Amino acid sequence: MLRSLFALVLGAIVACTSVAASAADQTPYEINAVLSLTGPAAFVGASESRTLGIVAATVNHSGGIKGRPIAFHVTDDQSNPVLSVQLVNQLIGQHVPIIFGPGFTATCAATMALTMKTGPVMWCMAPGIYPDAGSYVFSTQSTTDQTMIVMIRYFRLRGWKRIAAISSTDASGQAFDHGLATAVALPENRDVQIVAHEHMSPTDISINAQASRVKAANPQALVTLATGTPWGTIMRGVADAGIDVPIGGGNGNLIIAQLDQYRAFLPTEMYFPGNIAVAPDSIGNGPIHDAQAVYFNAFRTVGIKPDLGYNIAWDPAMILVSALRELGTSASADQVRNYITNLHGWVGFNGVSDFRDGAQRGIGQQSQVMDRWDKTRSAFVAVSRPAGYLKAK
Repeated sequence: MLRSLFALVLGAIVACTSVAASAADQTPYEINAVLSLTGPAAFVGASESRTLGIVAATVNHSGGIKGRPIAFHVTDDQSNPVLSVQLVNQLIGQHVPIIFGPGFTATCAATMALTMKTGPVMWCMAPGIYPDAGSYVFSTQSTTDQTMIVMIRYFRLRGWKRIAAISSTDASGQAFDHGLATAVALPENRDVQIVAHEHMSPTDISINAQASRVKAANPQALVTLATGTPWGTIMRGVADAGIDVPIGGGNGNLIIAQLDQYRAFLPTEMYFPGNIAVAPDSIGNGPIHDAQAVYFNAFRTVGIKPDLGYNIAWDPAMILVSALRELGTSASADQVRNYITNLHGWVGFNGVSDFRDGAQRGIGQQSQVMDRWDKTRSAFVAVSRPAGYLKAK
């Protein structure tokens, strides 16, 4: 009788413990993110934030992290590098293992030194930074240098070799300038000539003088190198000056809401170097296409037509999820970093990632195609093969 009573009580204790453990397991595992929801970079940051919500829903629908749901806690740095530093320092003080973001070149450049050597893992959404090999900082997409190589290669192959440029003087513009110089210096581009290169401050409200000088240089194509509001200022000035040539933009402007807002003064021929999953059906059947199907279906379910702002956040978030699924939710920053730096053969919707080269981003030129903006349909159309090479006729 006593043994039966003991067994009954023990069974009740085990049952209660199991229920408590199960309840605890349903507490969402929270990943902290620092993104620009307001300010000049909000065009991108708001999309990145929405992507994280869709990632969480997709992951939780497929079992979460070993049965435990995830959630992203997003804090707005207002596109302000000083505030971004404060927010990242707060998270470092809380000993979090992962920070998703910040979201653009200036905020990433201001914060990356804080985590580079000692953690936590920080995955910046800006291609214009260059983290140390093996560090705790990772960067989304191929480098700004590589995207500019892809764009100049495409322009050259189209026969547009007299190229002008207008760029901003902020961190994004400086990264683009470096990329443009790197691209033009390649032996394959020896016939490319930069006939004018003008600059504008992000606070300028007009670029009439710069646009006039560009027009006088008689270029065959124009590269406009800025992100967010400054790019809108450039494009408005280009239209006012009557510059009627094919125009390239930085990939940070592959944002549908921004392009629709600027519709009245955008040219007919507007090109961007974009990730291969920005435009649907930019690649044939296979594992990458299958990964794209998951991505586009997730956004179709919530009625969103995704652009670069959504695109750049998806694969990094999914790689972090894969790390946690492998390591568990108690994983340290060291474990997550080591998982990513040794990751290879990971198939995402922008290509196959291999982090063993020390570039801290996993993908390169082969993840990029040139996209044309069709403003009549508010849609991107892939017009090149990967790395900017022309499609076969």
